[in-house]
Amino acid sequence: MNIAQWIIAQLSAWGVRSIYGVPGDAILPFIDALAGDNTIWFYAVRHEAAAALMASAEAKLTGELSVCIATSGPGAANLINGLADAKNDRVPVLAITGQVDSSQIGTDTKQYIDQSRLLSAVVSYSGLIAHAAACPSVFVKALRTAVALGTTVHIEITADMWNQPVTVPVRTPEPYLKTACASDETVLRQLIDRLNQAERPAILVGRGIQRCGSEVIKLAEKWQAGIAHSLPAKGHVPGNHPLVLGGLGEGGSEAARRLFEEADLILILGSTWWPKPFVPSSAQIIQIDADPLNIGRMAPASFGAAGDLAKIIPLISQAICPADRTSWVNRLHVMRKEWESRIAPELLPAEPIPPGFLIKTLEDRIATDAVIALDVGDHTVWFNRIFTGSGQTVLASGNWRTMGFGLPAAISAKIARPDHQVVALVGDGGFAQSMAEFATAVRYQLPITVIVMNNGWLAMERDKMALKGMNPEALTLTNPDFGRYAEICGGRGFSVAQSDRLADALNEAFNCNMPAIVDVKTAAPLFPGLRAKAARTQ
Repeated sequence: MNIAQWIIAQLSAWGVRSIYGVPGDAILPFIDALAGDNTIWFYAVRHEAAAALMASAEAKLTGELSVCIATSGPGAANLINGLADAKNDRVPVLAITGQVDSSQIGTDTKQYIDQSRLLSAVVSYSGLIAHAAACPSVFVKALRTAVALGTTVHIEITADMWNQPVTVPVRTPEPYLKTACASDETVLRQLIDRLNQAERPAILVGRGIQRCGSEVIKLAEKWQAGIAHSLPAKGHVPGNHPLVLGGLGEGGSEAARRLFEEADLILILGSTWWPKPFVPSSAQIIQIDADPLNIGRMAPASFGAAGDLAKIIPLISQAICPADRTSWVNRLHVMRKEWESRIAPELLPAEPIPPGFLIKTLEDRIATDAVIALDVGDHTVWFNRIFTGSGQTVLASGNWRTMGFGLPAAISAKIARPDHQVVALVGDGGFAQSMAEFATAVRYQLPITVIVMNNGWLAMERDKMALKGMNPEALTLTNPDFGRYAEICGGRGFSVAQSDRLADALNEAFNCNMPAIVDVKTAAPLFPGLRAKAARTQ
């Protein structure tokens, strides 16, 4: 095999089935080799940033290694945004980039740049293949690093290397690379002793509980604890459960904030979300995470344990001693009911369509096992505030928070989960940054539904400027009719300006079995959580 064929065989052996990228001069032999392969499908997208975001979202959804590819120079540079998203959310992504011929490295030839230096802030390892003999060692090192550490890695291959022969056999994946850290029984006993002393317990859950949401509920019921969650955990604990009080932070619920203010012990499970204006300074904090580096990284944990949450949570539930916390449970129910009453007016129809009404209408119609890809913007906090969740999986740009994430994430989610409904909820500003990829969804016949909250503003930034007395004039947006844009691309398009038409438009988009855009003309009220955050910060 030559290097291009060997890399494909190596990636296939490690379970890779999709690669996202934009063809370019320095990677054309690899693109040609992919065309002749039947184990990995190459998805040609419109922009390298979207390719990297697709890989990042796929890795978040599956937990497995994902791959993006770009040519040298500007192609490699365009990957940075998506790789930063993957690295910040700690998921395994491999970026493969072409490079100029080995004889031109370090010269002033076109599209040359030191890619290792260029990508150093967004990858944990970067290797250069400029000699065929180095290919197996360098490439496998990158794979092992990505899988073992759950991080981003990068390989650059000079253009004259792709057709060079490789005689070293493909290396099969090593299951021990995913061996989880595990605290011993002594640590767990000490942790459980502390939990048993709580009188007003609370639980904060994050993306780490995706496989064990039902066990979290069992623990909360036995321990009689209230539950708050970060955005990626929404849906993995049922929002209609009486002990689930909503999200935490400026986009979360007042009930979750009060839960944390009144609790005397907070157990953090698989989350690093810790929005300082909304969390207490007096409660004891105990944290359990698969990654020991996460314990105490954001929250001031006084004790912790590392390990597989799917194994640890049942052990804790079994060991928790029953206690009479009736008054605390009653208090939790009051918090929840007061919050429901507070947001009820936000769910009513009006024109322009209120964001709360849109989110509630969406929740009433979306499949319980759907994948929801969230972009970043005002719609994100409205989603967190209103959407309760009943089994859906939420994909988000967690720590990096890049606009333009929603549509690329939805595309790779549909590729990875073809039998699931996939919905992208985006703002008009974020959607405009990656809207060319809707044509990619059409090209590959991926029936995703994109819901655009079109309010004509970069609304979150407008609100922040307004709260500080600044002039937000520059934050207005001039938008096309996104519904007509969908039709021009070859998909289905719906433009909705009246509340009484929204449900029918969503139902038709969900059932058309085509890529679809629902352009919803929404109001842009100042988000209540931003005002609360400003007051608490001050």
